[in-house]
Parts: sequence; structure tokens; C-alpha cells
Amino acid sequence: MTNNKLTTDYAELNFNADNTPVSLQFDDIYFSVQDGLAESRYVFLEGNQLSARWRQHTQPHFVIAESGFGSGLNFFACALLFHQFRRQNPAHPLQRLYFLSFEKYPLTVSQLQQAHRTYPEFEALSKRLCRHYPFRLNGCHRLHFDEIHLDLWFGDIQHNLPQLGDYMRQKIDAWFLDGFAPNKNPQMWNDALYQAMFRYSKSGATFATFTAASAVRRGLQAAGFTVNKQKGFANKREMLCGYKAESGGENIGTPWYQAQSAVGTVQDIAIIGGGVASLFTALSCLRRGLKVTLYCEDPQPALNASGNKQGALYPQLSDDDLRNSRFYGYAFGYARRQLQDFIDQEIPFESDWQGVAICAYSCKVKQKLAHIAAQQWDPDLFHLCSRKTLSRLSGIALNCDGAFIPQGGWLAPQQLVQNGFAHLQKCGLNIHFRQSITALQPTETGWQLTTAQQTRFEHHVVILANGHQITDFKQTEKLPLYPVRGQVSQIPSGKQLKQLKSVLCYDGYLTPADRQQQSHCIGASHVRNSADRTFSLQEQQQNGDKIRQNLDGCDWLQEIDLSDNLARIGVRCSTRERLPIMGCVPHFAQTAEQYRNLFNLRRRRQSIPPAPGYPNLYLIGALGSRGLTSAALLAETMVCQILGEPLPLGEDIVHALNPNRSWIRKLLKGTPLTTP
Repeated sequence: MTNNKLTTDYAELNFNADNTPVSLQFDDIYFSVQDGLAESRYVFLEGNQLSARWRQHTQPHFVIAESGFGSGLNFFACALLFHQFRRQNPAHPLQRLYFLSFEKYPLTVSQLQQAHRTYPEFEALSKRLCRHYPFRLNGCHRLHFDEIHLDLWFGDIQHNLPQLGDYMRQKIDAWFLDGFAPNKNPQMWNDALYQAMFRYSKSGATFATFTAASAVRRGLQAAGFTVNKQKGFANKREMLCGYKAESGGENIGTPWYQAQSAVGTVQDIAIIGGGVASLFTALSCLRRGLKVTLYCEDPQPALNASGNKQGALYPQLSDDDLRNSRFYGYAFGYARRQLQDFIDQEIPFESDWQGVAICAYSCKVKQKLAHIAAQQWDPDLFHLCSRKTLSRLSGIALNCDGAFIPQGGWLAPQQLVQNGFAHLQKCGLNIHFRQSITALQPTETGWQLTTAQQTRFEHHVVILANGHQITDFKQTEKLPLYPVRGQVSQIPSGKQLKQLKSVLCYDGYLTPADRQQQSHCIGASHVRNSADRTFSLQEQQQNGDKIRQNLDGCDWLQEIDLSDNLARIGVRCSTRERLPIMGCVPHFAQTAEQYRNLFNLRRRRQSIPPAPGYPNLYLIGALGSRGLTSAALLAETMVCQILGEPLPLGEDIVHALNPNRSWIRKLLKGTPLTTP
């Protein structure tokens, strides 16, 4: 992103006597004082002829983009219409609606709730929106409303719209142009917006807007749209609507990172792995009505890195890499929303959300936290604290200042994964336990999977989510991944330790007591290039030494007792960088050959084809110690990529997650790829 501002400002507004919100920033109303809902339906739903177009649609999803989410009235009206369409046409090919809305000044939850009181028919939608409403981090936040997926893009549309990237070229079906009036908000209504609209629109895509301003009409026509005038809503004389007649070819800006969708119509997906990444991948697949089969080499799920008794969930923020921090911010918010849905569905797993306290146990850490705070995160996500405040929030006396993440907390990973899979089995997931997949072979229709017992299965699409074993296949052996052994210690609780409310982070972490108030977890060791899972007395002692050294002087440290030698060892998968990998499995040999002259091709501005990958073979990996935070959003992004549907992340982050990134960086510098 070219804009480094992390958070957006909330809307400043008043409500008039009719409970219509009025923007103080733009001196304009959010919707008609005569009948806002009738206006929305007339201008945007009828203006884009949605009911008729949905009946004629032949694809499984439909994409609407909107400038200006406002109070969400357009979204609610559209969602209600789509739910009605699905009820009346259950066998129709169109099954999913994506609604991409860009909002520079989002309303607060209380403002939304007041605006929605006028429309009781939207009570259920409003309740869910407000319950899952994201914190004000600029960028994309995905929310789910059954078969409708809402992407709230917070921040200036001029910065966010380009983040749809090359991937979304010619993928949008309809546009709601609903920013404040052009004379009130000229920054939004400009040629860059109209040209981007045209680039992202399919042939036949439509648009509608309440305005009939001649500058808007000329701008849309200049971009390539056919523009028509029609009767405006109520007393308004005219409004504009139109369509894109045809699409021309366009160059891709970064073909080496182009997200590749599956070949053919996807109905059957196999997932290899049995941890948290597999769980959320299966969830995203089943949410879209796909047939999903899971292969797990163990007798039950979550017996490796996802099997700890307690794990912390919070965004891993950096003082020197805003892109990575933004990714973990989005991932954290999305994970919290998915976990809340699990809780609402009564899927049992222990959890507690009383925050995460980060201790500034050294001058270096204190300086790092100050640099993060200077990035101006939403206080609901991160804020600095004095020793006194941090002690109060965590429930236990601390010896240093620090920072606090109010929405963070802990959960029981093994319970989450095992009970989550049990729930998904009731939703149609098929699981094969004790099936170790040892080889993958491409077929005419997909992939053949061979087990250690020489049993063979065939599937259209295969997703690798098997942790540090992801490089065990011929297709993935060149990926620069490595195993990391981690030992988490379990200690008995004590009188003072029981007072701990929040997760405590230092050069390690300490969880609050479990639900039975019996034990805590201290973690974790970090041994690179080791897949050994035997107990280590040395690492057990190191876990205790770290907390005693970092928080020296706290009385409750006397209750830290590791003498029972209770611990759990897992093996994670990592990269040298601080980001996981996600996407189509890249083809090493073809990349080395096809891109051997990439440096000069780019310098000469010659045509460059997309990077070669294995068709219909995908992976999600290298989650490291951050899998609880990142798995849900990575899985959702990958499944959308497979299906060619809108991604819930901006282009800069999607490129950074690409599995071929380390190879491409070398090739872009003119360095040839060689066998490691």
C-alpha cells in the first residue's frame, strides 16, 4: 500500500429529527430523508437490475462493489434480496454473493445501531454486523452472512481500490456508486476511480448511482462505460446507470506473483493434514458447498503442533515491517470472528478473552513497543501501559511497563481442532485417519494420492496443510522451509498464579490457569531444523529460566514449579521470514527455466508469462508459532483463490505470501536458481 496510515478515523455525524444520519465531515445526508430504504432499492438494486441478472447468471458467485458503506443500508437491502433469491431458487447455479464496500470514515457500532432502529426488517443482519464489526485498521475485513460475504475495506478508496490488484481484473459484476454527492466529496469522484472500475468490471457489468452530475457522466464514458440517464428517486429528476460493453486484453503488472485459480469446475477437494490449518481450510470449503476429504496420518486430529493444552491468540506486531503487522492484524480480527461463530454454535473448547499483556522486560523491548505505538494502532488492538496499569489489567503484580492487547486471549488448540472437526463431519466432511500420503501424481482430472499402504485416491484439487512434512513430496521438496521443535511446559497453579487474567508475554509466554484452575502453560522452546519430539529436561529448565530472568523481582515467580516435568512437544514449520506461505505450489524446475532471464525481460519491458505452478495443487504452510492467529484467514484466502473468487486480503500481502517469493526475489536480481 502506498498509504502508510494504519487506522482510519470514525465518521463524525448527527442524527436529524427523522433519525437520518448526517455527515459533519461532508455536510451531507447518508440517505434520503423521504425513504432511505426505498431509495436504496430503486437506485442500486433496480438500477443494476439485480433480480433479473441473478436469474440469468450461470456462475456460482456474483460480485458487487460499493463506494461508501455508510450505515450499511445498501448492503442490508441487497442481502435481503439475495437471501430471498436463494430461498426461491435453491437449485440455481448462483450460490454466493460477494459485497465489496469501501468506506473512508466508518461509523461506530453505536452509530450503526441507532441508524438501524428505523429498519426492524434488518434486525438479524444488523445484530451480526455489529457483533462482528472490525476494529478500524485500514484495509480489508471479511464478515460472513451465510452465503453472503462482506468485505469492508476501511480507508480511502483511492488507496484501497488498487489493492484488488491484477487478480480482480474483469471480476466485478455490478457497482453501487454511493459516496457523498460529487460537490461534497470531489476527492472520490475522479477519473482514477472510473478507470479502476472499468478495469475490474466484467463484460456486461453494470453500475448505478443517485447522481446525474455531468462530470461523473463524462468520466464514466471516458473510462469506457456506456452511460444512460433515467428518472431519479422521488423528487430527484435524474440518475445515472450503465454498463461495460466489452473487455480488452491487459498486461499483468507482476505476473510472477499472479494468484492462480484451479483448472476446471471445482467440486472435490482433498486436504492433507490434521491441524488448525486443515480445520479452517475445511471450514472455508464446506461453507461453499464443496465435497471435502481430509487425510490425517494420526489416529485423531491435532496430535502435533496444534495439540497444545493452551495457546495464545494475538496479532504479532512488528516495529519495522508494517506489511507483516497489517497481515497479522487482519488475521487476528478474522480469527476472533470465526472463533466467536464456533462458540455461538456451541462447539466446545476452553478459551478466555481478557487480553494479552506484553512486558517491556528490557530497554530494547520497551523501545520496540514504543515504535509500535508510534504507528498509531487502534487502542482496541494495541496500546502502551504503565507498570501499574499492566499489573491491574493482567491481574498480577509486574515489575515493568509494557503494552496491552485488549481483544487477545487464550484457547485450547487441541479441543478447538478435535471438536471443530467433529462438527464439520456433521456438515459433510469426510476424514480418513491413519492415512499417510507419501506421493502425489497428476492425472487428467486432478491428482492421485498414494498412501504408505499403497492405497490410491483421486481428487480434483489437493491442498497440503501438513505442517513441517509439507516438503515430503517431489513437488514441494525445493521449498525453503524447515522444522522447528517447540516444547511447552505445563506447571501447577498457585495462590498468586491463579490471579493471572491475561496471557503474559515476555521472551516466552505464560497463560492464565485453565478452566479447572489447575495448571498453566509456559512456552516455548525454539529449536530450528529439529523434528525430534522427545522430552528435553534442558528445554524444560530453559522455559523456567526465561520467565525468572525476564520478570525478576515478582513475588509470584516462587510458584513457578517445573519439577513434574510435564510438557508437550510439537514441530512447527517455518521460513526465514516472518510470514507464512499460501497459494498454488510453484514448479521449481519450470520457474528456473522459464524465468532464467526474468531480470532482463523486466528491464526491457517485454511480455512475461505467469509463474509456473502445479495446476490444482495448493498449500498453506510455514505458520510457525502463529498458526492460531493466521490459519483462518490464510485458509479463507486460499479457498477463494482456488475458486477464482474475491480475496479477503490486499494484493501487496497476497504477493508476500506467495510460495515462490524467495525464488522470484533471486531471479528479479538476475541470480539464477540452483538446486539447494
